[in-house]
Amino acid sequence: MNIRRNSLVLLVTYLVVMLFPSILFAIFQNNSLLFIATTILGIAGIFFMFYLNYKLPFKNRLEEKSSSMTSILLLGVVGTFLAFIIQKVSMFAEVYLLHQSAVSENTSQIMTIVSHYPYYLIYVIIAAPVMEEFIFRKVFFGNIATFINPIGAALISSILFSIAHADGHYLTYACLGIVLSFIYYKAHDIKAPIITHILMNLLIVALQLK
Repeated sequence: MNIRRNSLVLLVTYLVVMLFPSILFAIFQNNSLLFIATTILGIAGIFFMFYLNYKLPFKNRLEEKSSSMTSILLLGVVGTFLAFIIQKVSMFAEVYLLHQSAVSENTSQIMTIVSHYPYYLIYVIIAAPVMEEFIFRKVFFGNIATFINPIGAALISSILFSIAHADGHYLTYACLGIVLSFIYYKAHDIKAPIITHILMNLLIVALQLK
């Protein structure tokens, strides 16, 4: 299985999950339908991505070595604390050096949606992190790092990750992207940054619900 096909099938799956609910909303103008479709497609998307990555595999240069499940879990958990610290430091820099708002519009919008449609938490905490790791770490970092320096690939991946969130806090999301890329680099397995991303989103939601 070559890199082009592996990257393409993962990207197409992600785009379908991202775009199809919006198409439904444009037709039916129904919020309930939008968020139900997003959640269901998100769940289907993560299973489909794992299946495609297994059935149509490509081991990029980061995955040539292997790690034990214990190491993967440990890196995933430790990475959560590292990501949380980096988020706070970068947010501090944005607020006090770049004079940006401390409020994340992305997080605020998500919590508003969750208050009306609690099941959407499944998408926010599980589906979105898994799919984003397959795309921004596996495809845009790991697979690209097969051809260029891993640092350059990590920067490309992190910038794209930041732009995709369209939150305004570009530095914070880019820094988080670099941390997640580092975890993938150390673990040699996409499951490690997936664990970190899920736990990070869970922590953020839990703090918002306090």
